[in-house]
Amino acid sequence: MLALFLAVLAAAWLIEAQDDNKSYQLHAAVNFIRTGERTPTVVDGTTVLTALGANQMFDLGQNIRGRYISDIDAGTRLGQQQIDGMAPNILNNDQLYIQTGDAAYLVAAAQSFMQGLYPPYSINLTRNGPFADATAILANGTAIDSPLNGYQYPDIYVASGLDAMSIYTAGTNNCPASQAESMMYLTTEDFLETKAESQDFYQALNASLFSGYLSQDQIDYINAVEIYDYLSYQYVHDNEIFAMLQNDSSYAGVYDELRYLADTQAWYYWGNTSASSSDDDYRAMAGRTVAAMILGSLQKVVMNGTGMFNDQPVEEPVEFHSLTLLFGEQEPFISLFSLMMLDFINDHFRAIPPFGSAMIFELFSMGQNNSAFPSNADDLWVRFYFQNGTNYQDSLQSYPMFGRGPSGTDMPWLDFQDMMSRIMTNQLSDWCSQCDSGSLFCWGVDDSTINITMTGRGGGSNYKISPAVGGVIGAVVTLAVAGIIFAIAMLIGGIRFHRVNKHDKNSSLGGFKGSAKLASDADLSLPKNGVAPAGIVSFGGENTRKTPHERVGSWELRQKEFGPDKTSGEVGDESRRESFEAIEAAMSRPVQPSERV
Repeated sequence: MLALFLAVLAAAWLIEAQDDNKSYQLHAAVNFIRTGERTPTVVDGTTVLTALGANQMFDLGQNIRGRYISDIDAGTRLGQQQIDGMAPNILNNDQLYIQTGDAAYLVAAAQSFMQGLYPPYSINLTRNGPFADATAILANGTAIDSPLNGYQYPDIYVASGLDAMSIYTAGTNNCPASQAESMMYLTTEDFLETKAESQDFYQALNASLFSGYLSQDQIDYINAVEIYDYLSYQYVHDNEIFAMLQNDSSYAGVYDELRYLADTQAWYYWGNTSASSSDDDYRAMAGRTVAAMILGSLQKVVMNGTGMFNDQPVEEPVEFHSLTLLFGEQEPFISLFSLMMLDFINDHFRAIPPFGSAMIFELFSMGQNNSAFPSNADDLWVRFYFQNGTNYQDSLQSYPMFGRGPSGTDMPWLDFQDMMSRIMTNQLSDWCSQCDSGSLFCWGVDDSTINITMTGRGGGSNYKISPAVGGVIGAVVTLAVAGIIFAIAMLIGGIRFHRVNKHDKNSSLGGFKGSAKLASDADLSLPKNGVAPAGIVSFGGENTRKTPHERVGSWELRQKEFGPDKTSGEVGDESRRESFEAIEAAMSRPVQPSERV
């Protein structure tokens, strides 16, 4: 009966979405995309995007092309809802903002996606047509294609760990406070109980399955994410392990149990904000920073379209992008799912998203075809979609945000802006202070640095440094620190410059042979991230334990996410987190036997 009800409910949502699409005017979209399949994190060497992962990204890019840009040479399994004005064939980098981390597999994932979004285009065939590119035509009239039959080169912003912009797609990296909050899970009764109950299950897995990358004593619930990450990869690529997990009766249900335990651990590490030990939800930092990136990207579109912000005219042109593409790993997904209370709608959101998944936020208005951008922000709406890996359903599935009921999938823009501003970490200075980060770009940081979004309702319009400028903050700070250190050496150590007399044969060049160690990031870190194979996690269906209803969740229970406006970035004087001695005590506690029928 429950499965039938959910099926009818999903059909009703789909019908509602199809009816809305008759007047659905899409103005901009922000997509946060999880990488395609990559090699396991526990394996030695550089983690790389696999051929399967590259095809997953290419396929997703094709279908996003079919939805937003053109249905010519594109997939249509995500529905069609074109963004007005997007270049149909020749890539216009001014219309897109693309950001990824500097890991090789993330960069490759972004490149593979873009090959599907804007495939090779031959100028030779259309040089006299409407899509002619003058840069490819020589003075004698010859048209020259780019290599690989007209390959198009996207402008991808690659943010390394030394770049302040990296926090907006990977907010937990170099954030000791977030990692400490996550590690507090190891002190809870939930962890100790799950660890005890799964002890025999994990010990039954032979270490030979892991080819020496994990020893027998490391095969334990504390490494659940890494264990599943490795075996899910081998399940796809190793025929012996596939046959064992799929056909051997002694391993019946093992693969599903490994996935369940990994999902549980990931949820408690990066989600589950209702159980955070502080109101700041540090464990969900990855979701808080990506929330600022999502909101900021859409704010720029609104400001450009309406010419207003907080009922005040925008005095200078605002640089905006109709399509924002962000590439990262699973932490931002799980954290933002929790902050947006999506797990109250469907507890399958408490899971590691499959490779090739996407969180999609679309800014739209209701009106006639090709209608102008609304002059009033009250006429704008936001809809959230989740694409579950490679499980395409010929249409995107929308979900209500922030505890709204099933009929509330369309959220007024001003409400969306208000709610996102309450869960996000926006300013770089806030992230640095809240994380207690030792990152170089946090040295001497203040409120005048990167500020992705504008202030919410009732606030001022504090303009911010552009991402391009933010990208060099780390390098500038490094040079400044080096200069300070050298100045100190000159004042205290007596180091001096002098001109060498080239005509003095007895002169010799001296040198300063010292070393100065800069402050480094704290060495506390979580276990490496694990992943699920494409299409493993399902949403909805008979396993869903909660029945959606019109009002979902408790406002009082989750008011810490939506209480005082967090745009101020104020940090309390007293920390409420427990001592790490509790973790050591928990890990040294003997495992209690569990007896059950």
